[in-house]
Amino acid sequence: MFKTVVCDICNIEYPIFQGGMAWVSDASLASAVSNAGGLGIIAAGNAPPDYVKGEIRKAKKHTDKPFGLNELLMSPYVDEVAEAASDANIEIVITGAGSPAKYMPLWQEKGIKVNPVVASTAMAKIA
Repeated sequence: MFKTVVCDICNIEYPIFQGGMAWVSDASLASAVSNAGGLGIIAAGNAPPDYVKGEIRKAKKHTDKPFGLNELLMSPYVDEVAEAASDANIEIVITGAGSPAKYMPLWQEKGIKVNPVVASTAMAKIA
């Protein structure tokens, strides 16, 4: 049951989400995981927007499978990276370190799924 639901929602073969590890989860790792049937994740961390856009372009060259972006909401580049995810029509955005409420309309307009990582029950109820 779990496999079917996760796989259907994210268009992946296996219910495996690769972690978004800053400066480790780049386009090569994300595209390899996606090509293997899981969901590869590019970590934006505190990276500048040009770096993130470049990694998204590289991943799209190396896979035609869905992949996501892990966005750190405390990044000084959060607005530009949120826009880059929207422009690239990323399959899913995983957020951390804050509330994604400001960016939800932008991503939902494009049909991008959002998976907020939360630190408390209160934030989970808000999300």
